[in-house]
Amino acid sequence: MKGYFLRAQLVPAAMAVLLAFTAPTVADSHIKNLSATPQPDPDSLLAALAVTYHFHLFNTVSEIAQWARTHESVAGTPLPALDYSVGSGNVLTSGRADGVGATISGLIRFPAAGRYVFAMQSNDGVSLSIGGQRILADPGVHTDRFSELVRVDIAEPGWYPLKLLYFEKRNTSTLQLYWAQEAAGESLRLVPPQAFAHRR
Repeated sequence: MKGYFLRAQLVPAAMAVLLAFTAPTVADSHIKNLSATPQPDPDSLLAALAVTYHFHLFNTVSEIAQWARTHESVAGTPLPALDYSVGSGNVLTSGRADGVGATISGLIRFPAAGRYVFAMQSNDGVSLSIGGQRILADPGVHTDRFSELVRVDIAEPGWYPLKLLYFEKRNTSTLQLYWAQEAAGESLRLVPPQAFAHRR
């Protein structure tokens, strides 16, 4: 696969040296046959992604669903995009700085058919599914790091279901989703806010 790199303007100058050592690596993962049907009625969509919070010191994303079955969860302010790197501040829109799990759901819009390349930067664990298939996972406790690059073939443009499980245990938090259209020769860039929505 061709080399991909992050656009410098997306990353603070102080991170430039760090990124040279933490940029995504190429994986053999190649995802096909994602489901995009049925397409939603445009009038049923709201901007951003829906999020529900679970307050606990998780060790892996697999614990989130089990915890949610027996404990109260809290609906949060929707996430305009997956672009959070806040250090020791509040995790996403939870209002808390530690012990936060999140179930994020909605839709992601692919503007054209073709092959896309994805990577996530996270701290701590994350698992992303699109169109009913798991795309990326780095499920345990870790400092800021990138997932491997994953290629995703999109047969038809349009909205695809998205579900993301994420948690931050202690200290700092990061959750960022990058993509690029392979045929267009793009660099990896943050998925823009207009690519996300959720149903009313």
